[in-house]
Amino acid sequence: MAGRDSTALVLKELGETLPSLDDAQLDCLVDELLVPGRRVLVMGVGRMLISLKAWVKRLKHLGIDINYVGDETEMPVREHDLVLIGSSSGESKLPAEIGRIAREKGADVFYIGCTPGSTIDSLASNRLLLRGRTKFAGRGEYASEQPMSTLVEQELFLLGDIVALEIMWRMGWTEKDVKDRHANLE
Repeated sequence: MAGRDSTALVLKELGETLPSLDDAQLDCLVDELLVPGRRVLVMGVGRMLISLKAWVKRLKHLGIDINYVGDETEMPVREHDLVLIGSSSGESKLPAEIGRIAREKGADVFYIGCTPGSTIDSLASNRLLLRGRTKFAGRGEYASEQPMSTLVEQELFLLGDIVALEIMWRMGWTEKDVKDRHANLE
């Protein structure tokens, strides 16, 4: 790839999108994750789910009762639990259906993606909107040079680490507190 620096491109795009996170939406997400006694289930498909699985791992280290939809150890969703759905377009069929079922069960739905007014966004009681490009590359979306929704998947992965830091700061925790909940059979 003569003349192209892919590392610089990815970092540039993340540097232009992640700083535009809405602080109120981010605070709301952290508040929702910290509701005492609440079970959290995350839902996404493809690379969105892969990014959310990293959330599950790290947030378990912070004492959050969290898992992903479809895991062998998934517990039932209860009234007032939280179903966090990641979908750049907000139109992914399976996540939308899971959102509908969650609402029927009395759970709260939180949408993380790029598309206000989408099917999943309309099911959500709260949202955190990312700047990125969906697989549909609609008008007004960030003009990422990366394929399809890659930038959004990267943002979602890093957002999990941002959320973890926010929780640590709120709780006054250090890395030692996190390590105490980390796997130790390694």
